Amino acid sequence: MKYIFVILLVVSSFNLSFSQEKPDGPFKDYYKTGELKVEGQHKNNKRVGAWIAYHKNGQISSTFSYTNGKMDFEGTSFYENGVVRRKGVKENGIIVIRGYYESGKLFYERARKSGYYKEFREDGSLKVEANYLDYELYGKWRQYDVQSQLEWSVSYEKGSRNGIYESFYPNGKLKLKGIILKDKKQGEEKRFNENGNLLWKGAYTNNEFSKTWIKYDANGKKIKKIKVSKGVEDLDIEPTIVPDGVIERVAIFPGCEELFGNKARKKCINQNVAQLISVNFDINKAKGLGLKGKQRIFVTFKVDKYGYVSITKIKAPHPILRIEAQRVMQEMPRFTPGYQRGKPVAMPFSIPIVFMVE
Repeated sequence: MKYIFVILLVVSSFNLSFSQEKPDGPFKDYYKTGELKVEGQHKNNKRVGAWIAYHKNGQISSTFSYTNGKMDFEGTSFYENGVVRRKGVKENGIIVIRGYYESGKLFYERARKSGYYKEFREDGSLKVEANYLDYELYGKWRQYDVQSQLEWSVSYEKGSRNGIYESFYPNGKLKLKGIILKDKKQGEEKRFNENGNLLWKGAYTNNEFSKTWIKYDANGKKIKKIKVSKGVEDLDIEPTIVPDGVIERVAIFPGCEELFGNKARKKCINQNVAQLISVNFDINKAKGLGLKGKQRIFVTFKVDKYGYVSITKIKAPHPILRIEAQRVMQEMPRFTPGYQRGKPVAMPFSIPIVFMVE
C-alpha cells in the first residue's frame, strides 16, 4: 500500500466549517439554543445563490451569495441593532468595501484588493488615507488630526513600515523625521521645534537609541553631545513611537518573527505547520481501515490572544485518523498572537491534510 502525503494551511479571517456532503436544495443551520443561524441553497455539494446569516436575536447578521461554491465579494453585514456594519459593492469595475459605526456613520472605505483606503472619525473628519497593493499597505500612509492637519506620514512596503517617517506640528511645520526599516527604527532621526529649528539629532539601531545624540537650543545652536553607551542612556527624551497603520497582523509561528509582511509570515506558518504534521503524523494509522484513493482530514484551530493553540474542529474519514490528527495538533507551539487595529485577537486557521492511498 502506497501513501502520498500533502498538507495545505489556509489562514482565515473567519472560522471555516467543513461538513459532510449536503443534498441539493434548501439548507438551514441552527444555534445550539434553537435559533436559526444560517440558510441558503446547495447544489452539487456546493453553496450557491443567496445566503442569509442571523444573530441570535433574530436580526440578520449578513447577506451574501455564492457562485459555484465561491463566495461573491458583494455582501452586507449588520450589527445586532440592524444597522449596516460592512458592505461590499462593485463600482467602476472594482469591489469597494465600506465599514460603518453602529451610529451608521462611515468608518472606512477601501478598494478590496489593491487601491485606496480612507478612514474617518465618527464626526466625519478624515483620519487616515493610504494605498494597498495585493492586500498589503504600500507607499505613504498618512494620519490627520481632527482639524484635518497632517500629523504623520509613514512609508510602507509589503505591509510593513519601511522608509521615511515624519511627524508634524498643527501649524504644518516638521516635528521630527527618521528612517524605519522592516518595522524597526534604524539610522538618523532629527527633531525640530515649532519654528523649524533643530532640537535633537541622533540615531537608532533596532529601535534603540544608539551612537551619539546632539542637543540644540531654541536657535539651533549645539549645546550638548551625548554618547549612548550599551544599556545606558542620559537623554531627557523618549524614543519615537511610529504609528502602525496595518489593520491586521497575522499570528506568528516561532521562528517567523523577522520576516517582512503578512504574506511572508503566512508562508512561513504554512511551511512550519506542514513540516510539523508531516514529521509527526503516523500515516500507518490508515492501514487496515479499508480506505482507498484521496483522503482528507479537515482541522480547524485558533490561536488565541495569548498565542495558545486550541483545536476547534476535526473531520476525518475515520475516528482513528481524527484521533491521530488531534494528537499531532497538540504538538503545536505557542505563537505570537495576531493583532487587529493594535489589539491582540484570536485568529482562526484551517488545515486540510490530504493523502492518497494507492
